[in-house]
Amino acid sequence: MTDQAKVAAYDFDNQPQLFGHPVGLYVLFFTEMWERFSYYGMRAILTLYMIAKVTDANPGLGWDEAAALSVYGWYTMLVYVASIPGGILADKYIGQKKSVMLGGLILVAGHTVLAVDAIWAFYTGLALIIAGVGCLKPNISTMVGGLYKKGDLRRDQGFYIFYIGINIGSFLSAILVGVVANRYGWHYGFGLAGIGMALGQIVFMLGQKYIKGVGESPKAIAEASGGKAEDNTSLGALFAQLLKSPMQLAVTIILAVAGIAFFYFTTEGYNRIGYSLLSAFLAVTIGLLMMIYQDINKIEKDRYIVLLLSFLIVIVFWGAFEQAGGLMNIYTLKKIDRLVSLGTMDIMFYGTGIVLLGLGIRELIRKRDIAYVYFPIGAFLIGLYVYLRGNVLSDPYEIPTAVFQSVNAMFIVIFATIVGAFWIWWARLGKESSSLFKMALGTIIMGVGFLFMAKASVDVIKYGDRAALVFLMLAYLLHTIGELCASPVALSFITKVAPVKYVSVMMGVYFAATGLGNKVAGVIGEASQLHPVKIELTAEPRDIVDTYELTIQPSQQEGTVRLSQGSFPENKNFEIVGDVVLAGETVQLTQNGSDLMQHISIDTENEELLKGYLDGYDHSASEPLTAILSIENDVESGTWGGEIEVFEVQDNQELWTFISIFIFTILFGLLLMIFLKRLKKLTHGAEDMVSQTETE
Repeated sequence: MTDQAKVAAYDFDNQPQLFGHPVGLYVLFFTEMWERFSYYGMRAILTLYMIAKVTDANPGLGWDEAAALSVYGWYTMLVYVASIPGGILADKYIGQKKSVMLGGLILVAGHTVLAVDAIWAFYTGLALIIAGVGCLKPNISTMVGGLYKKGDLRRDQGFYIFYIGINIGSFLSAILVGVVANRYGWHYGFGLAGIGMALGQIVFMLGQKYIKGVGESPKAIAEASGGKAEDNTSLGALFAQLLKSPMQLAVTIILAVAGIAFFYFTTEGYNRIGYSLLSAFLAVTIGLLMMIYQDINKIEKDRYIVLLLSFLIVIVFWGAFEQAGGLMNIYTLKKIDRLVSLGTMDIMFYGTGIVLLGLGIRELIRKRDIAYVYFPIGAFLIGLYVYLRGNVLSDPYEIPTAVFQSVNAMFIVIFATIVGAFWIWWARLGKESSSLFKMALGTIIMGVGFLFMAKASVDVIKYGDRAALVFLMLAYLLHTIGELCASPVALSFITKVAPVKYVSVMMGVYFAATGLGNKVAGVIGEASQLHPVKIELTAEPRDIVDTYELTIQPSQQEGTVRLSQGSFPENKNFEIVGDVVLAGETVQLTQNGSDLMQHISIDTENEELLKGYLDGYDHSASEPLTAILSIENDVESGTWGGEIEVFEVQDNQELWTFISIFIFTILFGLLLMIFLKRLKKLTHGAEDMVSQTETE
């Protein structure tokens, strides 16, 4: 046996144990926890950074919301799509361990570059993070399974502990990175995310002796077993078959050409390139799926149809769910009342900590190892809040927008065992508990959460102010419950119904479907934002400050300070809120009877755009609409320019976006319920057979 073969031998029986599990589990636990800390910390502030004005006290890129959501959609899609080559790299060449090591190093580099305040660093950092997550994410979970013998009853508990680690990282990152970015600047937030990833990489490197033999390269594994390295993916062979099949190849080429041509003439800029490449990718994917269909038997064909439908469910679910980091993040910034008393904060944080400690006691009584994870989380959360309360928080305190990205993760930690226990109880009652049923129900529950966002939009229109925080929290709660129903069973379902020889390819398609769902989320968010109406200010702010009431904006996160009849601070962004009506073909823009139009310049194209918005919304001179003029200073040219947002029209656009998501997800989920029996019949009992085998 060679040295490489010796490395590939993992001693299951003589591994050091901690709380009943191999120490290697906790090495992977902390590695993934810090990786998720870095990823979700950066994700929490990404869209906020892109829309922050360049002249804010906390300057960002100054993009409009639609552009930011478009980039967010591309970024989150590519993160998942990159898992496909990342998985192939590990399975065929270097193994999971080296792939995780490589991914971690790339991620550290990516977050470090993002901490640099430059546009080249922004794009370079995102590209490195996409590559790093692609190498790390699909492979570290595989390594967890490699720590346990086949049939080891601790395996499921090990995965659950690992899953909790993911959500601890997500929870802590949004709070810490969000507070740091709000208090010290965006790039300090990006830098903190990078420090988190560096800590994860250090843990992984120091813990190598506890995972020796896990996730080794195919060659090392083959040498250890005395056999040949197996080809763990048939993707290359499948593609070769496609090139030799005239009909399937013709369909693939036609789809690719049609998609590229369509997007070439309907989009521009980076979207033209991005959508063209996406069209080609989807066309090739469809071609490969056709090749699989013709290569399988009748029963496998039936299961294959259900499998493809499950990918559609994945796209729909994540297309709605991932509004959290995009549209809902921006909506929270602008239209949710985030100012709360310390008493409310006490209930939120102390209450959550006590609940976690209670869950720890519950699991300890049940003699489950997960108890040892709940205790430190609860204690750490309470300790962290005590520190923040004494050194950072004021009364009342405006919670930074990014912090709310932690809500989903904490709800997962609290409700995961509860939802899991419910499904066990439900199945024992003999009720429907198939994977398809859970995915359909999860989609419906998640969709209902958007009703609370719709209610928030209605209140904003009705009262002309910010909506109550409770609606956002309830929306996240239902989104989390839906996720806990649908997401955990999706991967398992694929392994049960996919043709055996194509399981690895189907896992890649699953990641592609998840990525496409993330892109759909970005497109939906982008569509919810009206095209901005550009204007220029023809007077100096200090010359009009005695005529109009202006709102100074120190930064996007620090709130606003009312200013009227006084001096104007140098180079500060500001807003003017007025009334706007369309009288015939004339736009009338006033504040307290004073004509604002005499102080702004608007070209014909933008004026027609504004007229179109006004003409499509019911209003009159006695009931005008609200115009928000957001003005910023171009320091280089010394000119003042900005945008006009018609408040009611924009909010109405977001309202119908939330309602549309609700209606579509409900109808989609109910349609799955209606055809559930037929779909289950097409699986030919795949789930039941696997469950019986696992039990034996």
